[in-house]
Amino acid sequence: MKSLKIWIEQCEAARAIEDEFGTAKALDYLIREKFLNFLDAAEDDPEFRAEVPAFITEIKRIFERWQLVEYLERARQTEPFDPSVYDEDEETEMARQDDIRRSARDLLLVERAKEYLLDDGDG
Repeated sequence: MKSLKIWIEQCEAARAIEDEFGTAKALDYLIREKFLNFLDAAEDDPEFRAEVPAFITEIKRIFERWQLVEYLERARQTEPFDPSVYDEDEETEMARQDDIRRSARDLLLVERAKEYLLDDGDG
């Protein structure tokens, strides 16, 4: 069985995280770790894509809009590329290009999350 409804358990876990560790940790867990990955999977899988509206609705039940706005303004999945950890050679250039692709993907996912989560509709 595909775990298409895993988002339900993830939302329950986010509530528990918020109760125990605070809203920031819960947002980080649910949005950065789970929702963005779910959106990424939904790009290629229509069954995941069909679950996105329900996931969005549940996220909006858990967090206030202003919390989502603040979080998404600073959300980014990957750390910026640090060329100082590489020697100046072809490996550095390949790592830099990989980082650019990864960063672009992450930024697009965050922008898509903003569209979905900050929409005034129900998802």
